[in-house]
Amino acid sequence: MTPLPLSSLIEQDPRLSRRLTWRDHPQAPEILPIVRARLVALGYQATRVDNERCAAFSDTEWKNHGFEPLGHQVWKAQPWHPSWLDHHGMPPDLSVAIAEEIRPNWSVAADSFYSVAVGKSMYLSPGQQDAVRAAAVARPGDSIIAVLPTGAGKTDVVLSRAIRERPRQTCLIVPTTSLAIDIERRVQALIDDSLVLAYHSQLTTTQKFDYVDRVRSGEQWLIITSPEAACTRLAQPLVESATAGRLACFGIDEAHMVAEWGDAFRPAFQTLAGLWNRIRAAAPEGNEPVTVMLTATLDDYVFSTLQRLFPGTHNLLVSAQATRAEPAWWSSHCSSEDEKRGRLIELVRHLPRPIVIYTSLHSSEKSTNVSTAVRWLRESGIDAVATISGNTTPDMRKAAVEGLRLGGPPDEDLDIVVATSAFGLGIDIRNIRAVVHLCVPESVDRLYQEVGRGGRDGRASASFVLWTDADRDVAADLARAKLIGDRRAWKRWQKMSLGNRTDGMLTVDLTAFHEDVKFPWSDLNRYWNMHTLTAMDRAGMIKLDWPLPEDVPADASEDELQDHFARQRSSIRVEVLQGDLGHEETFRKRFRESQRLSRDTSSASVTSATEVVDGSIGCCINSYLARHYALHSEGNIYPVAIQCGGCPHCRELHRSVRILRDPPQSYFHGSLHSEPSSTLANLAVGGRICIWTEGPQPDEEQELVNRLVEQHGIVTLLSEKRWNPIPTTTRHLWWEQRFKDWLTSPRFLRVPLLVRVDTDTNASHLRRLLSRARQESMVVVLTDRDQPDPFDDRIQLRESWGIGFHVNQILRRL
Repeated sequence: MTPLPLSSLIEQDPRLSRRLTWRDHPQAPEILPIVRARLVALGYQATRVDNERCAAFSDTEWKNHGFEPLGHQVWKAQPWHPSWLDHHGMPPDLSVAIAEEIRPNWSVAADSFYSVAVGKSMYLSPGQQDAVRAAAVARPGDSIIAVLPTGAGKTDVVLSRAIRERPRQTCLIVPTTSLAIDIERRVQALIDDSLVLAYHSQLTTTQKFDYVDRVRSGEQWLIITSPEAACTRLAQPLVESATAGRLACFGIDEAHMVAEWGDAFRPAFQTLAGLWNRIRAAAPEGNEPVTVMLTATLDDYVFSTLQRLFPGTHNLLVSAQATRAEPAWWSSHCSSEDEKRGRLIELVRHLPRPIVIYTSLHSSEKSTNVSTAVRWLRESGIDAVATISGNTTPDMRKAAVEGLRLGGPPDEDLDIVVATSAFGLGIDIRNIRAVVHLCVPESVDRLYQEVGRGGRDGRASASFVLWTDADRDVAADLARAKLIGDRRAWKRWQKMSLGNRTDGMLTVDLTAFHEDVKFPWSDLNRYWNMHTLTAMDRAGMIKLDWPLPEDVPADASEDELQDHFARQRSSIRVEVLQGDLGHEETFRKRFRESQRLSRDTSSASVTSATEVVDGSIGCCINSYLARHYALHSEGNIYPVAIQCGGCPHCRELHRSVRILRDPPQSYFHGSLHSEPSSTLANLAVGGRICIWTEGPQPDEEQELVNRLVEQHGIVTLLSEKRWNPIPTTTRHLWWEQRFKDWLTSPRFLRVPLLVRVDTDTNASHLRRLLSRARQESMVVVLTDRDQPDPFDDRIQLRESWGIGFHVNQILRRL
């Protein structure tokens, strides 16, 4: 094996070449892991060091990073088998160094209306197709929850409807400025328009005022913004747009955060419910916006919360969940912080870049915090590292993302970000190869979502958890800290319930306090009052009417918007749903039962996270996750398909990576429907019309199909083989389906059908199709004059299927 010149590796690797370009004296811990990853990917190749700067690295440094010498300035990458990981002969860095393609191709041909809207010829999966069709069919006031795997094109579910609805307006709520800007760039390139679409802190004051004016006037057809901005500066303009009937769609990306973050961190996620209620109430009847909630993870608790906060006229869940196959799971219990430190340094010496490292703590000394982790890295010679925590500014967060992406100048490149859970939501860095937890996350949801930061490009990633007993205790404390006891909740409610009552609503003072509260005006007192009310709301004792902060200047920064929430959340309106809440025993019993359920959920979640980390689940981690995220409603179970990129259980059994070659099945809860035009409905008998031709009449058939789709609400074109003629319209909603697919598909969308029956149509298939079609509200059959009825060949189909019209006759009536 001839050693490869190091100079050739440098030419091929942008991260490596940029690092050596701007550093006069590069540090081995920042260079050698990148070199190692390249050589491992090439089959544990050797390199001849023909770079003067790298030739200065000591033999000890090369050996510490997993190389063995083969001669003077010739080093070979060696397989890495750390004794403290259950590798079973599988080097933990092999697949991630190769960046092995893991994500399967589940794509299907796109519908015409979707292709025209977003410029794509394929759906990424049948689940995306189902969600896009549902959002397209939804009528005013309907609500949809779409659960699709990471990388499955969730945002396009909203964008495809938004673009079709222009010039009517769509508001899309996203969690981060970087995501808002990314979506803006995509849409601008797609429609070849430079209109500012994202409202965020980086706009100039003039741009912000102009944006608000465009929302008010209706010129701003797509509004991409954060929950804070939507519920402050943009709230009134959005309500005015709804009042005028212009707001067609209200989308929430990462919708699970409404339930998971709304109580304390970023309360604007739950304040969205108050904004949404005002928008719904302001919109003219029959012109309410469609609500679309998008997420990659959903459990029963979040599902019920979203249903409660955003109920629609008709509601639909589209779930095509599958566990992710990209991450391989690794975990190691450490006896001390020193041991954890040593193992972390060994990891970062062997793993490819970029890496995200998570801790639970920002500054507390109970366990590893952000500052400690960064100190460990810098003491080991790694400087290309940044920190992200809850108090990090948006500009710093953006700089971290750009640094990992190599999106700025070389001297701002980053290899590693050390973060709390504040870093991740809406962050889409495609090529993160490893996620390391120096903690036990307080919930399995947090663990899974943060592991999901890796491998978003569909290639192999790795998850490592280095934990101590103290980390497990911190996780339990964090989980317990979210709950309040029934005795203290009663004391707080007694004081808060003394507020003013008007129009059947109680205005609650969030600074109210009882005798045990030492600092009434503190954020902590407001937090526990708000927490008490939120728990009562979930228990069905009250209903919260979330306030919208007023008088927020248009040029407010993201940080200032957060401050406005903190200052103005001094009171809230409450509708009391149970009249006996003034009785202590009754109150405490109901509250206790609600908190028991919350405590059980919280305890189960932290237990699940701990069991995943300590390996006590006794099964494949992804099988465990699939059970956790399976949804239950009204006696139905909506399962999660299982994939696995490697876990302790599967490695022990020497199982290979488990990938679903066939896409996960979509599951549906609820249904949506659309109606035909009144003209078509009045012509039908029992929702059935048979239109017949005398032999081929291509011009008349083309005109018929165009009119039915463009003017009369026909959506599905159903035939045994490829549909002909295709509608010439590009803007109206329609798609085609084959008999066999329609017969086996769930009836979650009830739309008017046009069925083509040719002379060679299989009679058995036709009987099955027409039997099911009798249950639909509108079915138009297009056939030949002499096509026999499949149930009785003594008569023609045109005589038995509702009312019959010759094609020329119905064209005159349409």
